[in-house]
Parts: sequence; structure tokens; C-alpha cells
Amino acid sequence: MSELTIEQIIKLILGVLVVIAVIIGLYFIFKEKIIEFFNGISPGISELWRGFL
Repeated sequence: MSELTIEQIIKLILGVLVVIAVIIGLYFIFKEKIIEFFNGISPGISELWRGFL
């Protein structure tokens, strides 16, 4: 098994940060649509999901 070099560790960290940034960006883009979707279901379930969002 090969050892991790400093260059590989930096690329790994940058890759993880990019994935996190994309997930956060998608959350902020679709946040309102997700809440509207769960508002249309039933009041009990909607309140439960709003607690998570």
C-alpha cells in the first residue's frame, strides 16, 4: 500500500471541501422548495420535517 504524500493529502482535503461546498450550495438553492413540498403533505409530518430543516 502506498504512503500518502503531502500533495495527496492536500488534494484530498480540497476535494472534501469542494464536496461540502456543493452540498451546502444545493441546500440553500432548494431550501424553500423542500419546505414547500413538505407543507403540502400533512400538518403532523410537515412539522416534523420542519424541525430538521
